[in-house]
Amino acid sequence: MAQRPTFDMSKLTTADRILLGAGALFFIDTFLRWQKFFCIKSVFISGCATASAWNGNGGFAGVLAALFSLALIAWIVLHVAGVNLEFGVAASTIASVLVLGTVLFALIKFLFVIGNHSSYGAWIGLILALVIAYGGYMKMQEPKTAGSAPPAMGGPPPPPPA
Repeated sequence: MAQRPTFDMSKLTTADRILLGAGALFFIDTFLRWQKFFCIKSVFISGCATASAWNGNGGFAGVLAALFSLALIAWIVLHVAGVNLEFGVAASTIASVLVLGTVLFALIKFLFVIGNHSSYGAWIGLILALVIAYGGYMKMQEPKTAGSAPPAMGGPPPPPPA
């Protein structure tokens, strides 16, 4: 009987931990206030018109950044759980594309917001996008597990299998 895939935290590399944590926090941050348009303060009513990353100026970029971060989280969880999704592309390449999409669209959204009364969510989103970019860089620096290790420098090549 085939075993069900399980999520094992010990299989997470440092890069995976950074990407998983920052990606989840970024997705949550997209629901916070990224823009504050105007505020009304009177005796009877007070409040501000705000927008999250999902709407407001550059809303398309915020939506894409949030969806890319959600896909990044799902990809890491599935990869660590041992689910083998064959796309004909290396898993690290797919992770890199998801990181690039998250960071690129987060920066585009931030640039739309920065000139139009940005709020705390936009700044937190920028910081988290930079952390995701660093996690992606670390992921690219990980040694590839496929294939054998190269022979040690200066030593003879290993003997052929018998």
